[in-house]
Parts: sequence; C-alpha cells; structure tokens
Amino acid sequence: MLPPLLIYPPFCTPASPPYSLTHLNAKLGNKCEILDLNVKFHNLKFPQFGRYFRQGDWNFKEYAKQCKEYDYLSGKCYSENNKKIIHQETPELFNELLQEILSRKPKVAGFSLVYSSQVFYTYALIKELKKCGIRCFVGGPAVTHQLTDIAETDFSEFMQEKVLPMDFSVFQSKDYFTPELVIPLKTCSACTHQRCAFCTHHQHLKYEEYDLEWIKQSIIKSKAKKIFFIDDMISKKRLLQLAETIKSLNVQWMCQLRPTKELDKDTFKKLYDSGARALFWGIESGSDRILKLMNKGTNIDDIAKVLQDAHEVGIKNVSYIMFGFPTETKQEFLDTVLFLEKNKDNFDLVTISSFGLQKGAIIFEHPEKFGIDKVEIKERTLLEPKITFTVKEGLNAEELSQLRKEYRHRLSKLNKLPQGMNFFREHTLVG
Repeated sequence: MLPPLLIYPPFCTPASPPYSLTHLNAKLGNKCEILDLNVKFHNLKFPQFGRYFRQGDWNFKEYAKQCKEYDYLSGKCYSENNKKIIHQETPELFNELLQEILSRKPKVAGFSLVYSSQVFYTYALIKELKKCGIRCFVGGPAVTHQLTDIAETDFSEFMQEKVLPMDFSVFQSKDYFTPELVIPLKTCSACTHQRCAFCTHHQHLKYEEYDLEWIKQSIIKSKAKKIFFIDDMISKKRLLQLAETIKSLNVQWMCQLRPTKELDKDTFKKLYDSGARALFWGIESGSDRILKLMNKGTNIDDIAKVLQDAHEVGIKNVSYIMFGFPTETKQEFLDTVLFLEKNKDNFDLVTISSFGLQKGAIIFEHPEKFGIDKVEIKERTLLEPKITFTVKEGLNAEELSQLRKEYRHRLSKLNKLPQGMNFFREHTLVG
C-alpha cells in the first residue's frame, strides 16, 4: 500500500511547520509526503505579510503595526470562510488547495487538527476527497464528532514498530512567516504536574519521556538551529538532561515551564549555556488564593524569584496570565496587575487570556468545588458544544470584560517586546 498523504489544513498561524504530522511521519518510517495547506493558504492570501515577517531585523513599532493589521485581516478571513463552509458555500482558495492534494494522486489522506479553527476547511476538503474515492483519516486534539462521522480515525494499519527521528528538513523555510525556521519538538508525552484545574491536555495520558538521543538525532536530521520545545511542562531534572544532550549542537531554544522554586539561577545558567534564550511561564495569577484554587503548585514569592533569576542570566521571560478564574474578585484581578508591574523589569512580554470552561478539565468535572453555579452546553454546527457558566461569587463575564478593557493600556505598557509576539511566539527566538 502506498503511504498516506499527510495534510495540515487551514487555519492557524503560519509561523512554524506542523509538529503533529512530522511526528506521525516518523512513526510511518518518514515515507509520507507532508502537505502544509495552512501555510499554502496564507502565502496565497497574505503574501505581503509573509514578505514582511520573513525579513527579520524588525523595527518594533512597525512590527506592532503589521501584527495588528495581520491579526485583524486573518481573523476576519477565518470567520468569513468558516461561515461559508457552514452554509455549504465554497471557501476562498478551495479549488487551489484541493488541486494541491489531487495532483499528488493519493489513495489515502490523513488530516491533523490541532486547533478548532481547522475543523471547517477539513470538513469541506474531506467531503470533496471522498467523492474522488480517497480514504480520509482525521486525528488530533481538535477533531470533532462531525469529522469522525465522515472520516476514519484508526491509523494503526500504517504504523511501524520503530519510530525514526523526526525530519523537519522536508519543509521549505521560505514558506513560513518568520526569518528563520523554528522547529517544534516535544520531549515527553504529557505534563509532569497534571493537576491544574483548568487544563484538558493530559488527564488521560500517561507521562512518558522521549529518548534524549532520539531528540538529538531529530534536531540533527532536521538541520535545525532554532527549536521550540512545546511541552506544557518539563521537570528540572529533565531540563538539565536535555540541556546537556543538545549543548554541543550550537542551537538556540525556548520552552514552556511552571515557575517553581527548584528552578534557581544555577539551573538557568546551565540552560542558557546550552542555548536557552526564551522561557514561557504559566504564571496565571498574582493571587496566592487563585493559584491554590487552580492547583498550580506555585506562589507569587517563588514566581518573582524565578523570573528574576532567569532574567539575570540573559533569558527572555514571557508570562502567561489567565484572568477570570471562577471566584476571582476585582481586588485579585488588581493584585495580578500590581504583581506584573512590580516585576516588570524581569519579563519581556505578557500573554493575557480569559478563563474558559472546557470539557474534561477537573473544574468541569467538579464545578461546585470552584464556585461555579450553573453550566450551560450549547450544540454547534461543526465544532464541539459551546460551554458557558455563571459563578456564585466573584467577577462575572461582563465585569471581567470591562476590567480587561479598563486595564488594557496599563498592561500593554509593561511589554518590552511587541504584543504581536503573543501569536507569533517563534519570533521571540528570532527577533
């Protein structure tokens, strides 16, 4: 049997090649052709932004302007095309992307969906491909039951026993909206913590560390010099092992971590010496009560020290903040703002989000323990159901929205890097 054609559909940020399909290809013996239709769509639709973001050496004021315009136009494009698909109309560039698939004459096509925004275009493509007699498979965290109704999900018939090193060299660096390719890698199957109340990533996954030599060989095979380790969390022991393994490769890298006190300055020096240049921190809140309720296993004093130590060795710090966790009060919202202002010298960028209730999270399974009064689930056409909730106390949705508007400018003033790097995260490593 011919190997399947692996497809990454629109829509998501076209800043790096897809980890999911590259990893799947390694499991299939690196014999598959990978087609990144997402980056193809963006180069056809937004060539002017591709040219700008690939040039590098940005003036941050102009960069911020370009990001704002891109964010608006791309968001509008995604929304309009998703609505077309819902109404059974042909989305933009559909025939061009369909021909990209058909020109390869596949017998089997496998789609990987990481983001819910990829569901719509995938649905339209699969319906058309099946008319041509092509078997279609879907996989990934964003797959919905509407997709599993029209496509297969069991890819085991194609799997090989041995997983080869991943190979990102199959992608053209000139296609992506960044001056230098930043490849995504994972070092393990799940987070070591797995207790955050809001998280849905790892509740049913066993923690398994990937072989360090396999990671090293994947970097070498990919000819990579910039790496984003996309694990949600890496333990200190594992970090130091990873740093020692890749130190000789002369690469620069970044990863996501939980700010716990065992990460001291000596650790950061070793990470920096191995190439670490940016760290993304799950800070979430400047209130110890909220952090405890979230089951983060952190506190604001330790967080402040971690940020300081990392900054002092020359590492860029990016802080993830989540406002609106159930029962958060206005004062606790302000406590987070004040915490950020107090520690502004030690971080470079704040990434802000609002809490959203998701099926599978601890807080969804036990809403009464977190002050949630009522949960409503509303079915949608192609996406999984929309979940809304009300709280017994603390900020409601309208109050939170108003506070975020009120403090938006004050928070944006804290950033040393442009806010646009919140969705072009790879640019923190190459900018």
